[in-house]
Parts: sequence; structure tokens; C-alpha cells
Amino acid sequence: MSVYAWGANSHGQLSLGFESELCTTPQLVRAYSFNPASVRRIRGGGGHVLVLDTNGRIHACGWNGRGQLGLDSREECFNEFQNIPGEYFGDVPVESIACGWDISGCITVTKKLYVWGSNCFQQLGLCQREFNAVRRPLPVILPRHDAPARISFGLRHCAILTEDHKVYVFGRLRISDEPPSDLCITATTLNCAPVIKIQVNEPSEVRITGVASGQNHILLKVVDLQYGSGAKRVIALGDNKFGQANSFQFEDEIKQIATGWTHNAVMLNDKRVLTWGRNCYGQLGIGSITQNQATPQEIDLRSSIVPAYLALGSEHGLIRSTDGDIYTWGWNEHGNCGNDATDNLCAPTQVLLPGHCKVAGAGAGFCYAICDDTSKKSD
Repeated sequence: MSVYAWGANSHGQLSLGFESELCTTPQLVRAYSFNPASVRRIRGGGGHVLVLDTNGRIHACGWNGRGQLGLDSREECFNEFQNIPGEYFGDVPVESIACGWDISGCITVTKKLYVWGSNCFQQLGLCQREFNAVRRPLPVILPRHDAPARISFGLRHCAILTEDHKVYVFGRLRISDEPPSDLCITATTLNCAPVIKIQVNEPSEVRITGVASGQNHILLKVVDLQYGSGAKRVIALGDNKFGQANSFQFEDEIKQIATGWTHNAVMLNDKRVLTWGRNCYGQLGIGSITQNQATPQEIDLRSSIVPAYLALGSEHGLIRSTDGDIYTWGWNEHGNCGNDATDNLCAPTQVLLPGHCKVAGAGAGFCYAICDDTSKKSD
């Protein structure tokens, strides 16, 4: 198994041992603190990346100006992967990870929430006065000791989905004064910091089962229980300048939701991928560049391409297919799309990799892929 990375490397986030403005083709990463075969998830932020392995350990690389690598260091950048000591999490394995612009977080297998990085807007759920930047993972207890299930970060906010289907939002996120009628949105505090609590009015009818954060908006995956147990609806809240905070009901069950800075995507059980929001860089992948799309548009994938995983950077996208191929589109100024060019792409284009990809991820302007070199591609 080999690790490849491409795109922006201005803070050494590609773990190549140096810093550069762009890498337009996949680069073989030789320095890492994990076994590539053990990688479960890859998450990218503004200029940093986290990797989670099957042993529940986190590995970090890139920009560390606000302590977002969680290494308890004031070094500005790390251009090679470092393991975050397990003792920072009480030697308990980590279950899930997330990255924002200059912030990071995780949830352990015991459902304990840790956050680290910038707290300039109290997005860590802590009073800014004493915690402007947190350089080592810090445990945060949610109101009423609610157990966290999912965590996501935007530019200046953090959104946490609990196991009992509430959402807490820390930091700066402006939500309309007229939310959907089936939601109840209230203000509370945590550690002297303001918190927004989002819950449904009728838990027996509606349930929030997923959350994803854009730059200044959030996307909620919702189940209408009276119509079955599958999630077919998304509710978006926050800034809607480009239509990114429009909400929709889909015909099929939603398998995955994803957000960029100002656009969204859903992958449905019927394997269609639909996007909406801003499209000035072709980041919707619909074959054309337009200012915005207020309603979901289907990405035009060949019938032979069956998507297995979807990731959005700030203004670009990535799909890993069930065959292990990687397709990218959108903003390409730093070589984000990995096609040996810097022109923006308005439709999914295959990235040339030496083997079938097992795991992939994207950050603001870069991508990662882990490939099985023993299964060379014949095409």
C-alpha cells in the first residue's frame, strides 16, 4: 500500500518534507507515522490533515499556527506526519475525526469529545479569554452530558450531533430567525461560551441523523419517521448567498452528505450524486461553470462509475468509485484535481494513480489517496 497526495502544499500538508504552492500530479508520500494498510479515514482542513488508523490513533501533518495538529507544539508547520500521543485521549482509541479551517476534533470509542486548534470565535465551546488557541486535545463535556455522535467544523464554527439526535453549534454561525417549522432552535451557554441548540419539535416524527459544515452554513440529514426509517431529506441552515442553505426532499435514501465552503453534495442509495450551491469554479461537477445552482443537479457520471465515497474540499470535489478509481473536479489553482494542470474542471476527471484506491480524502485545496500497488490498473 502506498500513500499519494497532491494540490496545495503551502504548509507542508502533503507530508513531502518540504513546502510548495502546488503539486499538480499525485506525489508519493514517503514519510508517515502510520501503516498505510491500517488507515480508516483521512480528513483535511485549511492547511492541515488528520489520518485515523484502525488502532484508533491519530496522525497529523501541515499547518499548526493555531495548534490544530494537537501536538502540544508552537511550531508553525510540520511537513511530515506525526502521531498525536494516545495519552492525550486518556489512552482510549479514537472512533472519528474532523477538521475545519484551523481547528480539529475527535470522538473516542467511549463517546468522549476532544477539540483543539483556534478558539478565536469560541468555536471550541470555550470562553475565548483564556483559550484563544488550544494546542493539545482538550475534552469538552456537552450540555446535560449528552453523548457526541458526529462532529464537523466550518470556518468559524463547530457542529456536534449527539446520540439522541440534537445538534450543538459552537462559535459564529448566523441562522435565520425563521427556521423550518419542525425544528426548535434555542440559545444556551457552555463554559461561558454561547451555544446554539437545534432539536426537532416532534422526535417521534423527525430525527436528525447526520451533520456537515460548510464555511458559514450547516447541512442536516433528516429522517421523517412517518414515511419509513430512511433519511431522504436535508435541512440547511446559515448563509444562503449562493443557494447553499436551501433544503430538499429526495426520492431515494441519502447515503452520504458533504459540504464545501459554499456548496453541498449528497450521494443517494441509487448511486446518484447531486450538488447545489456556488459553481463559479465548476465545483458542482455538472459540466458547466455558472454562478450558482439553487436546486440539486446530478453529476454526470458514466454508467461504469459507481461512487463509493464522496469528499468536498473548499471549492473542489472527489469521488472514489467502487472500482478504486479517483475522480476530481472544480477549483484547480493549486493542482487540487491532480491532472497535471491548474485550469478548473467542471466535470469529474479521473486521476492517474498506479493502483486501486482504498481510502481517500480532501482538504481545502488538496487531496490524499491510499492505493494498493499490488493491483495495478490495466486500463
